[in-house]
Amino acid sequence: MVNTKKTITKTKDKTKKIKKKEDIKVGKKETTNKKENEIKSKEEKIKVNEEKNIKKENKNKEAKEIKTKEEVVKKKEKKYIQEEKKENKNKSKEAKEAQKKLEIKKKHPVFRGRFGKKNIRRKSIKKWQKWRKPRSIDLDRGLQHGYRPKIGYRNDKKIRDIHPSGYKEIRVENLKELEKVNVKENAIRIGATVGKRKRNEIIKKANEKGIWVLN
Repeated sequence: MVNTKKTITKTKDKTKKIKKKEDIKVGKKETTNKKENEIKSKEEKIKVNEEKNIKKENKNKEAKEIKTKEEVVKKKEKKYIQEEKKENKNKSKEAKEAQKKLEIKKKHPVFRGRFGKKNIRRKSIKKWQKWRKPRSIDLDRGLQHGYRPKIGYRNDKKIRDIHPSGYKEIRVENLKELEKVNVKENAIRIGATVGKRKRNEIIKKANEKGIWVLN
């Protein structure tokens, strides 16, 4: 007869060993699954972070584009100051009389003043367009150099310093200076350094008063 107790203990031992092996396998599987899950979670986190970064970059780009568009629109929307037109109305009697007197005005000869090196002091160069007094004894002062200025060429006091329009010129740079202008005898010339806005104000005031504007 086979001893039943021994067989039962043997079977129990076998079952225990099998259980242990199974537990070890399960434990290994769980550890591997845990590691895989951790790796997957890390990858997912990385992906989420990348997506967030991409979204942020896209937002920044869109914001920059919007800013640039707004700046362009602002530049376009800059108020254009329209030029005020001068209304040179009917001339005064005094100006018309002065204009008639200008017909008597002497015509001056060309005062070249190109003494010395003629190839350098050409009249075509702006620097040498004006009169220059010939200096030193050895300079040639022939007729080919043109006439020399003399007192005899001077015009009458009544005609002197009168603009071809018949008015005497006055330079103006602000509205206060405009108040001193005599409407019948004077015309104004606005300074070159005066800005557009102030220039418009001056022209508007001049049009109201009937002052002649030359520029």
